[in-house]
Amino acid sequence: MKYFLLLLLAAPAVDRVGFPEGYREKLRVLRTSEKTDKQEVKVIYGNEAAAAAKDGVYPYGSLLVMESRKAGAVTGLHVMRKERGFGEAYGPNRTGEWEYTEYKPDGSYITPPQKSEACATCHVKAGAAKDFVYGAGSASR
Repeated sequence: MKYFLLLLLAAPAVDRVGFPEGYREKLRVLRTSEKTDKQEVKVIYGNEAAAAAKDGVYPYGSLLVMESRKAGAVTGLHVMRKERGFGEAYGPNRTGEWEYTEYKPDGSYITPPQKSEACATCHVKAGAAKDFVYGAGSASR
């Protein structure tokens, strides 16, 4: 039973995603969503590879950053990167070749890679047809 639980909680040991320094200047806005009742805004940024996604399939090298804002202040950066060989550490919750990390605006961790199994577990629900990306195919380009 203990081994089974460890498999379910598997995650990468090191940060291969990387804090997206200067993401607002370097990346493109792909889409935005707003919950005015909660004063929450989510802005999805992507690099050129992510912006070139076709039919919900993202090429290797794709980087997506979901910037969360509450009452105008950035509260978190939820980052996912797709590279060859990524994702295998998630075991049964593998989402293709994506890995995840969540950062505070100062670059410190909200969710370090060692605890990112929750990110993979959630993105599994988006499904392989959408390359495990929520809102895939609905990006405004």
